Amino acid sequence: MKLFGIQVLPAVELEAMPFWRQTLRGFSQCAFQANELTALFFIAGAALFNWRMGAAYVLSVILATLTARLLGGKPDLLGLGLYGFNSGLMGLAVANFFVPSPAVWIAVPILAVIVAAVTVAMARWLPFPFLAAPFIGTFWLLWPLAEPLGMDKVQLGAFPDAPVEFVNATVAALGATLFASGAIVGLFFLTGVLVSNWRHAVVALIGAALAATLAAHVGAQGTAINSGFIGFNAVLGALATYVIVAADLRLAALAALFSTWIFSYVSRNIPAPALASGFVFTVWLILLMGWLNPRFNSQLLERRAEA
Repeated sequence: MKLFGIQVLPAVELEAMPFWRQTLRGFSQCAFQANELTALFFIAGAALFNWRMGAAYVLSVILATLTARLLGGKPDLLGLGLYGFNSGLMGLAVANFFVPSPAVWIAVPILAVIVAAVTVAMARWLPFPFLAAPFIGTFWLLWPLAEPLGMDKVQLGAFPDAPVEFVNATVAALGATLFASGAIVGLFFLTGVLVSNWRHAVVALIGAALAATLAAHVGAQGTAINSGFIGFNAVLGALATYVIVAADLRLAALAALFSTWIFSYVSRNIPAPALASGFVFTVWLILLMGWLNPRFNSQLLERRAEA
């Protein structure tokens, strides 16, 4: 693990990463980092916003990492903490979208294990990055079954209008990646990414700022923008594209804009929270366009034909 580029924890091969470091990296993967110190900032931010969310987050990532080890998850992915990412998001989402109750606390560990098992299976069988799909798919299946299972949904009212506070909206969008709201959580998130990779912190800010600008331009409700609700998919889309597809600010900016639009479209057209679907569909779309791109490059096709 590095802190501002300085080696803090001993460098270890991914296949030999100890369980506690695998687990901590699972928290940091919520911003596509593999940094144990980043994890501490993310945990603190979630817990400060809502201690139940913090507890569900911690429990879910620990159980997910343990489940992946027991199911024979790929050692390199375990070393990166990737098996904790989806279950951690599930824990945060369940604690955020449902009224606290015994049924919810029973569901949190069960769902963490289920999502981890789905993640292990998808990592074995899918030839492309599945990102947050295990979490999103499982949550969407849970949503219509929640009330029969004794889980009461939090009643989220419509966002009232208000003047857009651009700086606050940008910072809040960072914290909303953890299903939390407010500048404090956003600053914890930003600091966590910053200590891992300053370039990634800049990319996250660009994504959040573009989302706030686009949403304000099309007339979205001010409180929806200021809370970070509209911008968090753009943050994740920009980061995921920069880290997974290519370290290219142009692609990251494109992903931020696409993620904001797709998130809005999904939110308006499905009877469940859209979650992080905007960024997932965006990254898949960019990967698809990258696969198609050589077929639209006549010079490249001509060179291949001559060879």
